[in-house]
Amino acid sequence: MNIKYYLKGSDKNLYCQINDKNAKTNFSIGYEIDPKLWDSMKGEAHSTDPYFFTLKDFKSYLSRKYIELKIEREGEVLNILKEEALDLLKNSGLEGVSRKIFNVISDKYGLPKYDGYLFAFEKYIGLKSKNYKVEILDYHLHFHINKEIYEIDTYEGKITLLKKLVENRAYVDIVELSDSDIWNEIFEDIPKCEFVPTMRNEIEYFFKENFARTGIYIGSNESIEEKKNKLYKQFQIFIDRYEEGNVIDLAWEINEEVLYPIAVITMTKIFDLNACCEEYCELEFCNEEENWKAVFIDDELEEEDDNAHVFYIKSYV
Repeated sequence: MNIKYYLKGSDKNLYCQINDKNAKTNFSIGYEIDPKLWDSMKGEAHSTDPYFFTLKDFKSYLSRKYIELKIEREGEVLNILKEEALDLLKNSGLEGVSRKIFNVISDKYGLPKYDGYLFAFEKYIGLKSKNYKVEILDYHLHFHINKEIYEIDTYEGKITLLKKLVENRAYVDIVELSDSDIWNEIFEDIPKCEFVPTMRNEIEYFFKENFARTGIYIGSNESIEEKKNKLYKQFQIFIDRYEEGNVIDLAWEINEEVLYPIAVITMTKIFDLNACCEEYCELEFCNEEENWKAVFIDDELEEEDDNAHVFYIKSYV
C-alpha cells in the first residue's frame, strides 16, 4: 500500500491517492498550496508550509488505519479508508486533522486533549498558533518555532509509551526511546533465583520470534545458530556476575542490543509494569537535570492534583 500527495497540473488544490496493488482511490484534501512550497519529486510540502507536519501526521494515521482495516476485513478497505480520511477533513479541513487524530489517541489512552497541549504551550512560550507548527509523535507533541523545537509530554503519555514498548517487546525501541539510567534507578534488589529464570524465559521467547519482527537482525557473516550461541554465552556471563551490582546496568554492559531490553522487561514482570512506569515518569519529569518545566492549565492550581493534567515542557535537542 502506498499513500501519496499530488497536484493536478496548474491546480493548486492538493490531492491524496491511496494505492493497494491493482486498486486505488483519490480524493481532494481541500487545501490550496503555494506551488513554490511544493516538492513534486518528493510529493510533499516544503517544511515552511504551515501544514507540513499535519500532512505527515495525516499520512501516518492513514497507514496505521489501513493495517487495522486489513486485519479486520478483506474487501472494500480503500473505500472505507477514503471515508475515514474525508471524515477527518470534514468541517475544519487540514486545520482540524491533527486535533482529530490526536484526540482519537487521547480518548483511547486517557491522555489530555489536543487543545490542552496547545494551551499549555502558548502559556509557557507566550505565542499564538500562527507562530508555531505542531507535530504528533506517538503519545506526545513537538512544537516547532523556526529552527527551535519544544517537546511536551505528560505522565499519561509517557506511561502509555513505556507500557507499549514493554508489552510489545519492542527491544530496539526500549533502547532508543527510553533511558537506561532511569531503569537503573527503578531497579531494586531482586533475588537471583527469581530474576534469572524469568529472564531465561524471556530469552527463549526472543528466539521463538522472527528476528526481523523483533528488529534484531543477523549480520551478513553470522548464522542464527551463531547468534543464539553468542547470546547464551553472554547470558551465562550475566548470571556469573549477577551479584556485582545493578543488573540493568550489567545487562547493558554485556549486550545493550538484546540482554538490556530483556532485563528491563524481566524487571517489569517481577515488580509491576504500571508501578515501574509511574516511577519512571517521576524520575524523569521531576529531575532538575532533565530540564522539564511543569505547566498547569488552571492558574489556581499551585501544586499537582491527581485529577488534573500536568504538562511537562522542555527544549528538544
